[in-house]
Amino acid sequence: MKILLTPNALKGSLSASQFITIASKTLAPKHRVRAFILSDGGDGFIDFFKRLHPQAKTVFLIAKNAFLKNKRTSFLWMPDSKTAIIETARICGLGNAKPSELDPLGASSFGVGQAILRAANLGAKTIYVGLGGVACNDGGAGMAAALGAALHNKIGRSLSLGAKPLLKIHHIDLSAVKKQLKGVKIIGVADVTNPLLGPKSSAKVFGPQKGATSAQVKILDKAMTRWAQVIKKETGINLSSLPSTAAAGAIAAGLAGCLNAKLLLGSEFLLQKTPLIREIKSADLVITCEGKLDVQTY
Repeated sequence: MKILLTPNALKGSLSASQFITIASKTLAPKHRVRAFILSDGGDGFIDFFKRLHPQAKTVFLIAKNAFLKNKRTSFLWMPDSKTAIIETARICGLGNAKPSELDPLGASSFGVGQAILRAANLGAKTIYVGLGGVACNDGGAGMAAALGAALHNKIGRSLSLGAKPLLKIHHIDLSAVKKQLKGVKIIGVADVTNPLLGPKSSAKVFGPQKGATSAQVKILDKAMTRWAQVIKKETGINLSSLPSTAAAGAIAAGLAGCLNAKLLLGSEFLLQKTPLIREIKSADLVITCEGKLDVQTY
């Protein structure tokens, strides 16, 4: 029998790669087994690329997690194509965070910017950023700050990291970011289609997952509204209703607004990169799974 394994991450128990290893070992003696990791941009994004490009190198670095603690993390590097693969869930992820650590108003995406900067310094011409599963909701402001963006309040003072300080943002200078990333194409791969603002905003829908109370959700929404206003004033880009800008604590919004990144939906990206449909049609049995089956499952 031809069996196709297409797992997503099983949060809290197994990674998609671990599931494939166990299932293949069990089934391979009697069946022909093929496997593709499903990743919508969140957990497992790097594992997805490792399966496609086993020759890719792992680059280790120290970067700040969502709670601004220095942690060892990594991204993938393909020197031949000068392509880097960054997974936000590995850097400022929610999965390994303790409930007592959660700080939705103060958590930051700064570490993602550190990883992007390291990739750019390696000579990356293309950087894919997997978006999902993070513990912050700062709209990518911390990421931008790590890349040299200057975020100021009305009297010209620099803002602290986190979402709440964005309530007072008045101006952003992206000249250093543009210099750091000159000639670098950035593509964000998002796990949701939600826009930054509105009834299905990053704060309203995903803020509670990051520990936000109802009062904090309102603060986050106001902070993201102000953030979008300042970015529009600086760049002309209207992020408020742009699809997928809510992804990864709205890091997607920061990518699009501050780094001029292109945003792709994870499911569409998956089909571009793999012959998945052809493999499904030729299989006798398809086994798929993920941590939770709900309306977002594809």
